[in-house]
Amino acid sequence: MRKNLGLTKSVALSLLLALPLAMLMSACEKKAPPAASKPPPAEVRVVTSRSETVPVVNEYVGRVAAFRSVEVRARVEGILEQRHFVEGSEVKKGQLLYTIDPTPYRIALNDALADQARSSANLASARSKEKRLAPLVKENAISQQDYEDAVTAVKQTEAQLAVSAANVERAQTNLGYTKVLATESGKIGAALVPEGRLVGRGESTHLTTVDRLDQVYVNFNVADRDALILRRELSTGRVKEGAGSAQARIFLPDGSEFERTGKLDFSESQVNPSTGTITLRVVMPNPKQKLLPGMYVRVVYTSGERPNTILIPQKAVTKTPTGHVAWVVGPENKVERRDLVVGEWLKSDWIIEKGLGAGETVVVEGLQRLQQGAVVKPTPWVPGAAPSAPASVISAASAASR
Repeated sequence: MRKNLGLTKSVALSLLLALPLAMLMSACEKKAPPAASKPPPAEVRVVTSRSETVPVVNEYVGRVAAFRSVEVRARVEGILEQRHFVEGSEVKKGQLLYTIDPTPYRIALNDALADQARSSANLASARSKEKRLAPLVKENAISQQDYEDAVTAVKQTEAQLAVSAANVERAQTNLGYTKVLATESGKIGAALVPEGRLVGRGESTHLTTVDRLDQVYVNFNVADRDALILRRELSTGRVKEGAGSAQARIFLPDGSEFERTGKLDFSESQVNPSTGTITLRVVMPNPKQKLLPGMYVRVVYTSGERPNTILIPQKAVTKTPTGHVAWVVGPENKVERRDLVVGEWLKSDWIIEKGLGAGETVVVEGLQRLQQGAVVKPTPWVPGAAPSAPASVISAASAASR
């Protein structure tokens, strides 16, 4: 029994000594952790920059004016007897608008006609006398002075007849002015003077106004600086005159676009010293008379076209404190940051003045994950498509769903 007990103790001691050794060997046999793998390239949506001929378009605030606005005035003095039109209606050229009391002018015409008749009779008598004396002076039956007096009398009565004829014409004209006629077709305004009032005393009284509205003017102001830049670009060829040059589109106060376009017909030759602007004017067809004088409208004016213009989507351009930048995918799918000089917007695109050429691959989506020189996985960008989520986000979402 003592031998068995000693053997048992010996075996137990051997087991206790072997256990740490086995644990150590087991720890050594464990595999080392795998080395960290590189993250996959960031997925980005890209588009190719393009070169096009684009219109040079600017927006201004314009004001509508009548193509022709004619003031109807009383040209003779008298009592305004009657108005012959409906305010705000369409009138035609030559239409009777007002009647001024014609009585004193009819009397004046009759006096002038009577004086003309008297002068005509005196002329006939003077000529008859001159004819009777002409043969007598040749026979020395009368003095030369008597004949010359007869000739002078003829000339004097001819002058009197001419004065009488002028008085008749003046009286007829004044009598005609008692009927106030429209001198232009268009829409007539409100009556400014009521019937029964004395008009024309000391001045030609303003009675109403007729506006021609089948076409209208739209006036707008351009800054002198912008005008100089455009003139310089036209002279250097950067901007050229195309088929749509010097045309304007009009947007009404409710935001809707007017259905017709206008053409520039006048440019002021001086700069307004108080505003530093130049006034331009376009002629707009206005068949339905939607455009009314005094209305403020938005003018989208096309001054020319710019060939070989670089365009990229607005989403591809990032505004920074120092300017505008874009990311370009180069060789080996490495991205490069480009500083840009941008122009104006053209629909959903930026016009790029400097910093980018045609045919370059530009990142549109996935800009937030980019760093200079980083490798990316480009895929084509489709306008209007929903932006794709990064692969890491998709993987995380899939794991969460499981």
